[in-house]
Amino acid sequence: MKFTVDRDSLLEAIQKVQSVVEKKNTVQILANILCQVKDQHLSLCATDLEVGIKVSLPVGVEEEGRITLSAKHFADIVKELPSRPLQVSRKSNDWIEITSGKSRFNIVSLSADEYPTLPSFEEKDYSTARVDSLVEMIDRTSFAVSTDATRYHLNGVFFEQIENNVMRMVATDGHRLSFVDKEVFQEMPEFKRGMIIPKKGLGELKKLLDQSDSTISLAFDRGYFFAHSGETYLFIRLIEGEYPDYKQVIPKNSSQTARISREALVSGLRRVSLLAHEKSRGVKLGFEENLLVISSSNPDMGEAREELDIEYTGEAIDIGFNAKYLLDCLPSMNADFVEFKFKDRLSPGILQAEGHLNHTYVIMPMRI
Repeated sequence: MKFTVDRDSLLEAIQKVQSVVEKKNTVQILANILCQVKDQHLSLCATDLEVGIKVSLPVGVEEEGRITLSAKHFADIVKELPSRPLQVSRKSNDWIEITSGKSRFNIVSLSADEYPTLPSFEEKDYSTARVDSLVEMIDRTSFAVSTDATRYHLNGVFFEQIENNVMRMVATDGHRLSFVDKEVFQEMPEFKRGMIIPKKGLGELKKLLDQSDSTISLAFDRGYFFAHSGETYLFIRLIEGEYPDYKQVIPKNSSQTARISREALVSGLRRVSLLAHEKSRGVKLGFEENLLVISSSNPDMGEAREELDIEYTGEAIDIGFNAKYLLDCLPSMNADFVEFKFKDRLSPGILQAEGHLNHTYVIMPMRI
């Protein structure tokens, strides 16, 4: 294997695939990047068996071949080299030599035969999807994904078709639920059932979306989610299992509604939660006519209270919530005002951005 490649292009490709590599791997080969030179292109692949990525770039090929290199060492070396073409070649002892000007590195490699077989990326039935819709859906749900390993089926977002061309993304950890509906596909692919996309895969998909133009190509096949943009391919192994019936926890009739400035609510919650209990982060929301009183009390630290002018004409009521759960969601609501809907102090509350009813956030109350 021997080729010449532009240093800046190579570094960009390495940084894309390196994020998939786990820093602590029990399988040594998974800490490496698979490098394959063929047809005047270099393909870099990385996987942790749950998520995988492949990036291709043009190179000047003298000899084709494949090898694996430590992701960390490869990235560190290329990063420090000057912005000029560099040469990579395999030596007789299977070490890899990297030269750039008067700089020369010889690094240990592992045989590509030991690298796990990756799914075929190119031979899928891809459908064109809107980048802005997917970014919005991820931003408004990913924070609510459960991190409890014993509830593995909640460790991702649920992606399903609800009607015609409308897709829904749902996330919950049992304490709060966030779901958003958007038209995603230009031509709707066939969906037999919803799928659970793990949180790490969702994060890698978000990175790919941020680097893409207005559209991206998606495919679904045998327990995998595939994404393709330019010369970058991504695969995500879906979580097996049934997602819970989340619709059961969505309140059917919330009789009271308060209209609140989103910015004022965020600022008030941040200040008052400074003195909330460190574990529960509990704050009390007291609704009165056109007034919201946010308060917290901690015997070890003290008390905090803040009043906000709101639009509310219902009966007075106090409800306890986890301030963090509210603050996780509010920044993703792109509106000046939010509507807070509730029934009583024991029923879940609903947050929606004014004029954006396609996104709903359900939060369970807590006793304070």
